Amino acid sequence: MKQYDIIIIGGGASGLAAAIAAKRAAPSCEIALLERQQRVGKKLLATGNGRCNLLNRFPTPNRYHGSGVSLLKAIYQTKDVPALVSFLDSIGIPITEEEDGKCYPCSLQASSVLDNLRLMAEHLGVLTFCDWEATRLQRQKDGFLVSSKEETLFGRRVIVAAGNVASKHLGGTDLGLTLLQQMSHTITPFLPSIVQLKTGGNPKALSGIKINGTVSLLSSGNVVQREYGEILFTDYGLSGPPVLQLSGAASRLLSQNKEGILSLDLFPKQSLEELIEILKKRKALFSDFPLEQFFSGLLHKKLSLSVMKSAGLSPLSRKGETLNEPELLNLAKTAKAFSFPLTGTNGFVNAQVTAGGALGDEFSKTTLESKKAKGLFACGEVLDVDGDCGGFNLTWAWASGLTAGEAAAHSILEGSYDRRTSR
Repeated sequence: MKQYDIIIIGGGASGLAAAIAAKRAAPSCEIALLERQQRVGKKLLATGNGRCNLLNRFPTPNRYHGSGVSLLKAIYQTKDVPALVSFLDSIGIPITEEEDGKCYPCSLQASSVLDNLRLMAEHLGVLTFCDWEATRLQRQKDGFLVSSKEETLFGRRVIVAAGNVASKHLGGTDLGLTLLQQMSHTITPFLPSIVQLKTGGNPKALSGIKINGTVSLLSSGNVVQREYGEILFTDYGLSGPPVLQLSGAASRLLSQNKEGILSLDLFPKQSLEELIEILKKRKALFSDFPLEQFFSGLLHKKLSLSVMKSAGLSPLSRKGETLNEPELLNLAKTAKAFSFPLTGTNGFVNAQVTAGGALGDEFSKTTLESKKAKGLFACGEVLDVDGDCGGFNLTWAWASGLTAGEAAAHSILEGSYDRRTSR
């Protein structure tokens, strides 16, 4: 049986970061990185539409969700943004910052990020085994057995970095969570996040139309979350960055069987009163034009027709001058709150992130070592932490991976494994 000082299960962003950090902290340690796919980092290649939004300058706790946020608060004390920028620079990935704190590699290529991670791990002597699917984890008196269907390896320390179930076509899996369950860890329910949303009453004629507006998620008349940006109408519902941003909250509403409404403000830069004045001027300008032309120059024609119909204006062949004040008020209100009932999400297969995972309270806030099995660590998406769009999830992947990798290596060097806790 092959034996290693540290076995890392999962060759994504957090796993590669953990491998590099562990090898740098303990160069003499023999480290094996196990990846179930044919190559490491496949999911990383899809981030940022291939440009790799690998960091956000402002990873405040309110941009994250789940029971693991308490871990994140502690870990970001040491693995803060400057430390993460330094790590990326140390493997040859200088960054460039764009709007809202989003950071990308100067190459603007996700492939270069993966290449540098892979090459650095190889250069340091990390042994990478692809097509190696870990299916069982067993505790031994001085370490762990990690088994696939074909063979079993022994590791003095094990880091589970196998991600979560989102984007199965890119390698998403629940195997890491299954391994943690074998070590008695609690797994919180899975929900798709950063995913497109399905709505009812959405005319298919609007599919493909894009607008810059505000989308609010409402429940029982209260605003749960509100986001601004480019909204995309689809044949199933809504997409675009602001919709993806609040999709985690939408998933949570759906899981609780609570009613959800997606309300679009098509004129976010104008107040209701200002929009009413605009419409009054339109009435004078388009007095002899049919209502179907009323929003010409303001909204996409198909969208304007849908808004008019939602406001109950008919027939649309009537002239603009026929609009009375109550109708103008209702039309303005409809354009400021163009609403659709939330009916679902586009599921895990289309989700960029999964909400849920291993319960945060069952891991050390400083080392990410398991409180259930000493010598076992976890990092990245396998933990119950999910971030908003904008580089927050990769920020967590780097920070948690570096933390787990260094902690595992230091425990080897210090000989801190307590045999009394072994089973």
